[in-house]
Amino acid sequence: MSLKLSLAGAALAAVIGLAHPAAAETVVRYGISMADVPLTTGQPDRGAGGYQFTGYTIYDPLVAWEMDVADRPGKLIPGLATEWKVDDKDKTKWRFTLRKGVKFHDGSDFNADAVIWNFDKVLNEKAPQFDKRQSAQVKTRLPSVASYAKIDDSTIEVAT
Repeated sequence: MSLKLSLAGAALAAVIGLAHPAAAETVVRYGISMADVPLTTGQPDRGAGGYQFTGYTIYDPLVAWEMDVADRPGKLIPGLATEWKVDDKDKTKWRFTLRKGVKFHDGSDFNADAVIWNFDKVLNEKAPQFDKRQSAQVKTRLPSVASYAKIDDSTIEVAT
């Protein structure tokens, strides 16, 4: 086959392709890198993509992002905290009211002690559950957390 015929065939194929556009793809494909087996002791450790596909489906945050909108940025919405507010007297303190009736997979109660346990896991080097590797990944994302405390079983306070 000559070069002229090959070029003519390619041009014809391009024109036919323009005249009959392919059907739109109906499946969204999204890839993330997984360099090795993720941690099993805490949040996913593969960046935003890894957290999007495993973290949001496994863990519940105190405050969540509205993720069911496509025409505007999502807003902050209640997660395990039903409400949060800044202390009127000290604008560095945030009070979170925790959702009641939530259970962990083993049946134990979600409460202020559980939240403090998780803060200690990544921020308190003296805590028995402190996880050095997880802390290295999380601590840099929480630079504004100065302290945290249990107020009562359904309320915590975070100082920034």
